[in-house]
Amino acid sequence: MKQLGFDYVALGHIHKLDYNSEENQRIVYPGSTISMGFDELGKHGFIMGELTKEKLDLSFIVVDTMEFTQLEVDITKINDLEELIQKINDLLLDEDKFYKIILVGKRRFEIDLLELMKLILKENIIKIKDKTDSDYEIEKMVNETTLKGIFIKQLLEEKEKQNYTDEEINKILEIGLSIMDK
Repeated sequence: MKQLGFDYVALGHIHKLDYNSEENQRIVYPGSTISMGFDELGKHGFIMGELTKEKLDLSFIVVDTMEFTQLEVDITKINDLEELIQKINDLLLDEDKFYKIILVGKRRFEIDLLELMKLILKENIIKIKDKTDSDYEIEKMVNETTLKGIFIKQLLEEKEKQNYTDEEINKILEIGLSIMDK
């Protein structure tokens, strides 16, 4: 488009803003005027401008003051659900934003996202996603002559028989080991 010599091109369909005033950008995706969810992060509004033969003067005008944003919370050093709830409730969040909290890191306890959402006091946290991994040392524990070791060994045998997917095995391990830890 630049090579064709257009003075200004406003493109559509993509809901995310792509405009940089410092670069005097002439090809612009103005985005949608309001955000509809977490797939449309960032500020929303419209591009206002004046185009003459001599110059192009553009500016972005914010329309929607509420912004969807996501925040990663590393839970590696958290030991239980109560600590996690406290950590999330202690987050310093902007009141004019809706948040999706993404849990990352290694966890030592089972996370029930529906239950967790009920216990969060911040009303602008509207979604929580769990992208954590369990913190159990399976390779070490499988050789133990304990209930945990026997449980892991039997579960890995089931995995070899392909009776369960890797995701199912990991969830069964997580639930079983967290129960045995209590």
